[in-house]
Amino acid sequence: MNVGDLILGIPTALLTAVAVTILYMDDGSESSFSRVSWTAIVSVIISIIVVSLGLGLRIHGYAFSNTVVLDDTGYLLSIAAAIATLITLLGANNTIVEWKTRTSFVSLVLLTLLGTIFISLAANVLVIVSAWAIASAASYAIAMIRKDYSSADAGIKYLVMGLVSSSLMIFGFSLYILSSGFGFSLIVADPIYPLFLLGSFFLIVAFSFKIGAFPFQAWLPDVYTGSDRVAVSFISSTSKVIGIAALLRVFQFVKLAQPYDLYLFLAFAIISVGSMVVGNVTAFSRRDLSAILAFSSISQVGFLMIGFSMIVFQPQIAEVAIAVQTIAYVIAQAGLFLFINALDRATGDTSLSVLNGLSSSDRSLAISVSLLLLSLLGIPPLLGFWGKLFLFESSFSQPWLLVLGVINSAISAGYYIPIIREMFKSGNLRLPLTSERDSVILASILTVTIGFIAPLIFLLVV
Repeated sequence: MNVGDLILGIPTALLTAVAVTILYMDDGSESSFSRVSWTAIVSVIISIIVVSLGLGLRIHGYAFSNTVVLDDTGYLLSIAAAIATLITLLGANNTIVEWKTRTSFVSLVLLTLLGTIFISLAANVLVIVSAWAIASAASYAIAMIRKDYSSADAGIKYLVMGLVSSSLMIFGFSLYILSSGFGFSLIVADPIYPLFLLGSFFLIVAFSFKIGAFPFQAWLPDVYTGSDRVAVSFISSTSKVIGIAALLRVFQFVKLAQPYDLYLFLAFAIISVGSMVVGNVTAFSRRDLSAILAFSSISQVGFLMIGFSMIVFQPQIAEVAIAVQTIAYVIAQAGLFLFINALDRATGDTSLSVLNGLSSSDRSLAISVSLLLLSLLGIPPLLGFWGKLFLFESSFSQPWLLVLGVINSAISAGYYIPIIREMFKSGNLRLPLTSERDSVILASILTVTIGFIAPLIFLLVV
């Protein structure tokens, strides 16, 4: 066993053991569930520490019989998933304590995180497929775990999308493997290009379904607005990393000859522009917070796709940009949907007009929500600014894509700023002090803190 095996082995053993053990710890009392919740939270914190040590100590190389590779991008995506999971678990306590399925929710969250970590570090097709099965199946159950009609309806749509995505992924990987000479390694040199491009097409479609990119985003608004807000906090953050990490690992190690690299660039660029435009246009017409964040997440995926399109030209910068922007995105999404959950529980309404007066009754919460929205907008020195800056830097060689990205980023102010404006208007909104509030504040602190060290991360990795 080498150091790499230990870095991955500790979170694997810990998350697996805790996910199983907590199912037997809850006897129905609040005190027992508190132990369940904090046991899970501690396991996630330890996992973040171990993975961060691997990144900071520059522990690179293969592990687990060469099926995973420890690299900076994989570490950063694993940290993104773990931080989003931590925010969700901390903010979910006040809501899920009333659920009969509360312990199952926590267990499924940990299993999803475990699968996401393995996908983020995968160097083998079989690792992605097996980890995808664990993480995706758990996330489908999470979407409908509250068992009310709205959650079940949204969860079924999410499940159907997942079945389509998984089927396309399996078919795409079969062509991918054939093109590389029946090898399962993701490190492909000199593939059979017609088969590789066809397999890549199906894989791009499959993972685009998972992350809600244009034109495969139709399921996303229904799931984000229909499922329980706590479940959506997790689905829109940690579960989104599943598709992002899988897509990145598939194309990260491939070196394509001309003109095949141009085909890959065009595919991702079209998805990028389409996602940014469709997400922005549809978000403008919404007056409900859940709907705005649902459609804006499509636009945010469009920005990430700038990095994917440039991975064939500027791989080092593009990979780090994708990872940093993913961290910024999942922190904001997890925090904002927990805020919507608190708002919905207190008022029964999530329209913009309900926000009036929040700054007067709880200025800390209003500022925290504002910071998360401004991070999505890309305002310095918040983390989202650095993520977009790195993405735009990777696209310098394609100025038309850079210009479209900057324009769409500016346009998104049209639906992010009104949310902030409504919170600082006079009104009567008062939200109780809940775990959701604490998680939103934590998310905003992380957005600011990691934003200050993001340039150092970039210099360290690139």
